[in-house]
Amino acid sequence: MIEYIYFGTTMLLLLWALVNELDDRAEAKRENKQLIASDIARMNLRNSDKQFTYDVDPPIGLK
Repeated sequence: MIEYIYFGTTMLLLLWALVNELDDRAEAKRENKQLIASDIARMNLRNSDKQFTYDVDPPIGLK
């Protein structure tokens, strides 16, 4: 009977360690994706033509 308790405890500990490891990997992957997205956004802003972000000519009615 005591062997089953040891076995169950060991399985629970292994399951806990596995879930913890998978959670750490998912968090690292999420952070990596966020870094890549912010780097891409920063590169796009740096390489973009600034005239597309604002109007060059004033509106017709306000001349």
